[in-house]
Amino acid sequence: MRKYIDEMFACLKQGREVYLPSHFWENLNERNISQLEQQGLENLKRTVAQNYFTWVVGVRNDQFRKLMFDATLKDWREVLSGLPSYDPSSGLSRLRFYELNIFTRLLWRLAQKTDRLKLLDRVDEPQFGGPFPLFFERRLISQDLANSIIELYAVLDSLPLSFDQSLTICELGAGYGRNAYVALKAFPNCKYVIIDIPPALYIAQEYLAKVLPDRKIMKFSPFSNFDDVREQYEQAEIVFLLPHQAEMLPSKHVDLFVNISSLHEMTLNQVESYFDLIDKKTRGHFYIKQWKSFTNPDDGITISEDKYPYRSSWTKIMSRTSLAQPAFFEAIYKIN
Repeated sequence: MRKYIDEMFACLKQGREVYLPSHFWENLNERNISQLEQQGLENLKRTVAQNYFTWVVGVRNDQFRKLMFDATLKDWREVLSGLPSYDPSSGLSRLRFYELNIFTRLLWRLAQKTDRLKLLDRVDEPQFGGPFPLFFERRLISQDLANSIIELYAVLDSLPLSFDQSLTICELGAGYGRNAYVALKAFPNCKYVIIDIPPALYIAQEYLAKVLPDRKIMKFSPFSNFDDVREQYEQAEIVFLLPHQAEMLPSKHVDLFVNISSLHEMTLNQVESYFDLIDKKTRGHFYIKQWKSFTNPDDGITISEDKYPYRSSWTKIMSRTSLAQPAFFEAIYKIN
């Protein structure tokens, strides 16, 4: 694993300097690699996933409180019904164990209410990665699956997409691949391109190869000429690229470009470069979900919702506070 990740870093250094990790990401990378070496990919949903979008939070957290107050009496009866006995193997304190169960059930209930096309009936939480043992209505549930469903509907409710169409989705900063997993389950004819830096690129690659074994995958390779991998790329259904390799993709190639909760962790020059990449490679729409305001102390910057460098040629289709995370905004832009 370490040798492969080191090969990715060596290739990353061959690209433009702007794509090298920010100080924020240098520190986060050290934590992620340490957790991987100590606990392995088999437990990533209890370790590195908490550095992405899995929240082990208490009742004072804004997300928890929003879900609490939005739930109906019927929701609460069902959420509190049949709570499990405390499981010390979860690695959580008794209080944290029950807060996590209730919080995840409330989020799952929100996803169910959003899920007008019943996608949750077709998508199961994979056991690989060691998800927390959270069960509701006799099935394994997770925050990541619930959030990915809610985020997908933000797109489906705004754009005229059908599940049987062929489209190319590109995600910058995919975490361990939670959104890719749901999108590829929902859209059987989809090509999903992941742009990331190591070790995240390695984690997503290994995870998706494990949970989607029937999909054709173009794994990372240190290519420097797109023609060398063009045939492999065209045949692949899941593709893993470093940022400077993504620059080699054909222009206006992507139908839906996605970024969730990672742009705020970059320097302003990096954000500008990625928006330039999005503009050049996307022929369809851009879905963005970020903190409304975030201070990155490692790089000494604060970025807020109105400071992202949207292009004047783009058309805003939707903008709102995230349904589940009140400190986040989400928006969709048409790339003209």
